[in-house]
Amino acid sequence: MNFLSKKERIVLLAIAQAGPSGLTFSQLSALSYILTKDTIQKIIEDLYFNGYINVLRDGDEVRYIASKDVRNAIINLEFHKFKLIRNLDELKKKSEEISKMDKQQQITAFKNTIKDILSIISISILSLLNESPALTLPEYLEILDNLNKEFFSKLLPLIQESITEDEINTFIALVSKYRGEKDAEELKATLQKIIMKRNINS
Repeated sequence: MNFLSKKERIVLLAIAQAGPSGLTFSQLSALSYILTKDTIQKIIEDLYFNGYINVLRDGDEVRYIASKDVRNAIINLEFHKFKLIRNLDELKKKSEEISKMDKQQQITAFKNTIKDILSIISISILSLLNESPALTLPEYLEILDNLNKEFFSKLLPLIQESITEDEINTFIALVSKYRGEKDAEELKATLQKIIMKRNINS
């Protein structure tokens, strides 16, 4: 699957957000603070021939209108963004209650809440795959990337399950294949130390 570039997405989103009335080229020229008029014209041409937009002559003007599929995809994207933000807001509220629990209860409560959010994200991605994914998926993934840097990366260690022996062996075999036996042996020795340390502390 080929995603639309950031430039293409900026133009297509601007057209789609104008709804069924679309935009004229002069209105799209408002994007000239980040894109040249020649770039906008080239993007419009590519979007048209790829079926993302329709062109309608309205008197002396030409209007660019996002296809119905694209507008439906934007509805879907905005709805899933809303669900994600709402659940993150609920997590913030829950965190106050969770902070009053003992340590083990806190870990369990956070695990359950984060798993619920990750489930929502998975369902959203599967849903976005159904309509204009070349546009909606990169838009959604940008949001997730920012959330991951600020939030998820810090909580991920809480919800990761213990790795199985079979998974360890598979991972070491992959390292050996793609990075060489020396790196694989070093990784194996490191993992064995970590496992021994866990066993001593448990």
